[in-house]
Amino acid sequence: MAELLTLARPYAKAAFAYASEQNAADSWSSVLSTLSTTVQDEAFSAYINRPELTPAEKVKAFIQITGTEQTSVAVSNFITLLAENDRLVLLPEISAEYELLKAQGNNALDVVIESAFPLSTEQQQLLAERLQQRYNKTVNVTVQQNPSLIAGVVIRAGDQVIDDSALNKLEKMRTRLLA
Repeated sequence: MAELLTLARPYAKAAFAYASEQNAADSWSSVLSTLSTTVQDEAFSAYINRPELTPAEKVKAFIQITGTEQTSVAVSNFITLLAENDRLVLLPEISAEYELLKAQGNNALDVVIESAFPLSTEQQQLLAERLQQRYNKTVNVTVQQNPSLIAGVVIRAGDQVIDDSALNKLEKMRTRLLA
């Protein structure tokens, strides 16, 4: 998964840079989502991965299936680039990474908070305010309950993890005692 994301990131960055330049971030988001869904379809994926298909034939199939012929030449060029480099399989990761870049461009950050117990509305608001101050971004908070944490919270913001759970502290204590 990490390898796919590493391969997909440059394509997502290029697509986002172009879309931002053209003020078309939302339309590109929609197109990438459609392309991602299409490539995940088992029947289409089996068809598109046939070795006898040329990149041009793969692009033509994509355009016919998704109906992207009325979209820009840039989208067609993007699909062609992916097909020529045998990267069509990366479309779900490209789409996901594009959405992350779009959220960052909107100065927003998606945060997942795992808690051992249900958080009250006030606790959620307090955590959201503190995270907004820390990251200087608008924060979209999703709260999940995870009783295995015993107590405390684990906060995932982008690629950062803040683990203030009792489970983590017990694990650190166990490591120190065994050392």
